[in-house]
Order: sequence, then structure tokens, then C-alpha cells
Amino acid sequence: MNIRYQYRYVTGLLKRYGFRGLVFKTLERIQSPMLSYGECYTAYLPTESELQWQKETKFDYAPLVSIVVPTYETPETYLRELIETVQGQSYENFELCLADGSQSDVVAVVAKEYAAKDTRIRYKKLEKNGGISENTNGGFAMAKGEFIALMDHDDLLVKNALYEMIRKLNLAYSKEERAYAMIYSDEDKINGDGTQYSRPHFKPDYNPQFLRHNNYFCHFLLFSAKLLEQTKGLRKEYDGAQDYDFVLRCVEAGAIVKHVPKILYHWRIHEGSTAGNSADKAYAFDNGCKAIEAHLNRIGEPGSANVTANLGVYQVTYPLNGTYKITVIAEEQKQTEYLKKCYGTVYTKDSYTLEIEYIQADSSDINIWKKCGGEYIFYLAKPISIKEKGLLEKLLRHCQHEKIAAVSAKIINKKKRVSSCGYIYRRDGAIIPAFYGLRAEYKGYFLRAVIPQNVSVVSMQCTMVKKAVLEEVGGFCEEFQGTFRSADFCLKAKEAGYEIMVAPEAVAVTTDTFSFYKRPDEFFERWGMVFMQSDECYNSNLILGMADTYRMKGKK
Repeated sequence: MNIRYQYRYVTGLLKRYGFRGLVFKTLERIQSPMLSYGECYTAYLPTESELQWQKETKFDYAPLVSIVVPTYETPETYLRELIETVQGQSYENFELCLADGSQSDVVAVVAKEYAAKDTRIRYKKLEKNGGISENTNGGFAMAKGEFIALMDHDDLLVKNALYEMIRKLNLAYSKEERAYAMIYSDEDKINGDGTQYSRPHFKPDYNPQFLRHNNYFCHFLLFSAKLLEQTKGLRKEYDGAQDYDFVLRCVEAGAIVKHVPKILYHWRIHEGSTAGNSADKAYAFDNGCKAIEAHLNRIGEPGSANVTANLGVYQVTYPLNGTYKITVIAEEQKQTEYLKKCYGTVYTKDSYTLEIEYIQADSSDINIWKKCGGEYIFYLAKPISIKEKGLLEKLLRHCQHEKIAAVSAKIINKKKRVSSCGYIYRRDGAIIPAFYGLRAEYKGYFLRAVIPQNVSVVSMQCTMVKKAVLEEVGGFCEEFQGTFRSADFCLKAKEAGYEIMVAPEAVAVTTDTFSFYKRPDEFFERWGMVFMQSDECYNSNLILGMADTYRMKGKK
């Protein structure tokens, strides 16, 4: 990259993060355990023998997949590489639809050369360059497949990409469900000449709260032609965030979203790409805000979205309206005194009122919630102290939504390290705190330590819970202690159709060190069927050890 570009890139970071923020961002990046990915990325790719076996596989359901690529003055080298990675797919029932909005014939010459030798390559010169959305819609109009897959014109597919998508269609969907299938994968980034691989993004399974704050689906995305028909394609007014708007509308239309936890896509970083110069495309992030707000309005959970310093990640604020009855269950008098000082028993601000009752109780009284008058119960454990005003509102803004059972704050210890940011379960039934030991100033793997998201488990140390959900699932179990008691409640709530969340914008401080409890055999017996599958809020390519999360395993 040239000096002018590098200068603009660095000054842009300084403007967004400030000097202190940029220092921590740089420190976190150079300390990232993912830096070694470039040395071992081939471990995440299929071998030649695996590819041959895949080519010989006969699926019961083997639909035509239309890979749609809108092109615009695509450099010849990039276009040839793209076409050849598509041609090299181990699943061969596809068509490549190149919708060209270029003014020159640079794309046409290359595309027609390949199309003359391979009938699966289809090319169309669009009447005009209508921008990314209209050009992509032009590609959709070419598609004949039951399923559509989207690619950018300068990126690459891994050779098993389509195979893994079709395998998922066969294994994870019923015949009726396939009409609403939407599947995404993990991905990494490559440099302009394709010689360096970096930043593998090992994603969670479908995580609706995480998706509200950033389009982590991104690439590689496959969806049914029926979903495309129902949503009527991309919308020009969302250019730059058109894929985000599309995904959100598909979810509203009933998309059944699945995830392939494998690197299937290489996203190219160069000066002209969004990955390389995202700060130059402010309109894209403004349109991302519009897409989120429109989605929230349509589903009846209105909120305002704002761009953050982490471009592509959005802050979403939900309004509070009316009166909310909250019971605070605190284990220490000083906790109660602090909250009373902040809120009193009736607190009115703007359009909302909090009516708060305070109960002093220790953790052994697990049924105290039955005596609470509040619709929402805020648990505050003994070692926790609150250092910021507004924490109740930060949790309530999420917890007020119908599907949310519990929302936890991020807990920081006295050494300014993360004690927990939600919890992850392991297949042996162990419950692991996410990002344990991460510096409080760091943002975590792909910003997961600062983005509100669904998690499988939270503790009751600093958490807001709906009383109605406690009643519905039978409250807490006396057989278990500590984190396992909380985990049992969370898993029961999820089983009943609710979501569990962590809201990292709400931060509390613990004066205690985390204790890893021995897993009770009864807990594993009760939830063993759940533990047969990896935690859907994590990723099977990542290590999950005590105080060791978000590090890649390094081998398949």
C-alpha cells in the first residue's frame, strides 16, 4: 500500500480512537493469538483427497446454486482468480452469474473467454452502472438456481465452499425448511496479491442480538430463491449496507439461519476494498444505521442506531417508556445504599419511571424472588460494586424485550481485567467465563467483548432477570451452587424459547477472583443432551479452556 494511503489510514484511526485508544488497539492487535494464523491456515483447508471424496459424494438433495457476482472494472487478475476458484469447487452443480456494470470491456473480455469454455459461466453486460444494489439485482435476474450465493468481485472461495453449504442443507434442514434456508460461514482475509492470510473470523452460530449490532454474516452467504422472491432483492437506498438490510429483512421473512463453522471464503484486503479503506465509505455506515433502525421498527422493538469508532459495529439504544417495576436483591447494605442514592424508590427521567423496591438477601435464599414485587429482578452479589450511574437502565433497555429472559453486565476485576463477559459451556459440562483475564481496555476477538450479544449462560452476580420467566421455568435449582445454579436457569429459559444476553456497555467491578467450580454430576446428567453440541454462541475452531477463550486450536 502506498504512503499516501497509509497516512490516511493512520490519521483516520487517530481521529476515531484518539491517541490512547489507538495505543490500546495497537497493543491488542500485536498481542493477538491469531497472528500465527498465516503460518497454519492450510490446516483449515481441505486436502486433495478430501476434495476428491467430496466430488464423488452424491447428495440426496443437490440443487443448482447460482453464484451472483456484481462486477465493476474488476482487475483482470482478481477476476481470473475468482472464476477459477469457483470452477474448482468440489460441488459442481452451480452457475456463476457475472453482472457487469463496467464502462470498459475489461470484465467482458475475461468473462467471455471463460464462458466460451464452461457453460456454467454466464455473463451479462448491464445497461448502466446502477451501483452495488442494482448491479446485484441484475445478477439475481440472471439466476436460475434454487439457491443463490453472493460473492464480491475481488474475493475468493475455498474449494469446498459449495460442498459444505449443500451438506448443511442436507443435514440440518427438513424438506419444508429448505425454502427458508440461509447459511453463512467463517472467513479470513488475504492481501492484494493473495500471498498472506490473516484475521480468521470464527463466528458464532445464529446470534440475533449480535446481528443487531454488526453484520457478522458478511461472506459467504447462501439463501433460497424463495427468500429472495419474498424480500424482492437489494434496495439502492441502503447501498454500502445493502447486504445488511437484506439479511435483516430475510430474518423477518422467516429465514432459518444456519452456520458452517469452517473457513470457506477469503476476503481480499487492498486499497479499493471495503476491508482496506472502510473509513472512506462513511455513507455505508450511515446506511447501516438506517437498516438497523428500519428492522427494529418493523419487528416492534424500535431503537436508534449510531456509528461507533469501530466501523461496521453499531451502538443501538432502545427507548424506555412508561413505568417499570424493579426489585433489587443485593447481598450487601452498601450496594443498596449506593443504588438508593442514585435512584431512590421512584426515579423519573424523560419518558420513563422506575419504581424500585430493595431487598437484602444472601445467595442461599434462592426463592426470595417469589416475594419480589417487581417485574424485573436485579441480582447483585456480594463482591460486586457498581461504579457508574445508569447501569439499571442499560440492562433494562434490553431486558424489556419479549424474548429476553436475562441480561448480565460485563464484570471487571480489581486488576482491571475481565472476570466475565457471559459464559460458555463446554461439552463436558464445564462453564467457562468468556474473555477471562482480558485487559479491560481491550475489545476482544472481533469486538466480542464490547458488543451486546446472546450468550448461553450468565451468572447472577450483576444480572437483570424477568420474574415471569423465573415463574415459568420454576426458578433456581437447590441441587446446584454458584455458576451451575445460574447455568441451569439459563438453559431452562433457552429451552423455553427465551434468550440470554450480555450487555458489555454495562460494567461492574468485582473484588473477588473467579473460582472454577467442579461440575456436579447431576448437572451433566440433566443437560448432557445440550452438551453433545458445541456452544452455539462460540465456535468449535476455538479453544475453550479454563481462563482461555477465543484462541484458535490451530488444527482441524
